[in-house]
Amino acid sequence: MSYWLFSSNNVDNIRRAYERLMWGFWDREAGEKQRKNWRSFIRAYNRIKPFHIVIFQVAKTGDIHAIGVVRDTHFDDQTPIWDNEIKQNKVLYPWKVALSTMIFSEKPFAKHYIEIPNYIDGYGLGEIPEHEFRTVLSDIKSKLSIELNFGV
Repeated sequence: MSYWLFSSNNVDNIRRAYERLMWGFWDREAGEKQRKNWRSFIRAYNRIKPFHIVIFQVAKTGDIHAIGVVRDTHFDDQTPIWDNEIKQNKVLYPWKVALSTMIFSEKPFAKHYIEIPNYIDGYGLGEIPEHEFRTVLSDIKSKLSIELNFGV
């Protein structure tokens, strides 16, 4: 089982991911960080598989607003989804991950800065060690007073 962190600069993007059960990543030409880290991104993106678990976090705050299960990955999808894409009438995040299910909260489930040695800056993507995922899952369970079982 693999666990992933998808970071955003705001909760609005995470809410939209919940509404559409979809997440998107920048293309290589989006900026300097994306060009510099393109190969690392593609290697990581190609390792994301169905049934992997994703934690969605606002990058600067550490607030975790969602957890989801991957359904599939799609590349170069030209459907505008996020607010800034719709405003510009241009796809900015063509590298998509479809989700089969997602739990979302406007209020953060937890606040946890996850140490990810292979975090890919500019893409907000990293694979989470299992112990970090367990810590986040425990925080969510205690905050919401619910039981969650993701097979870990």
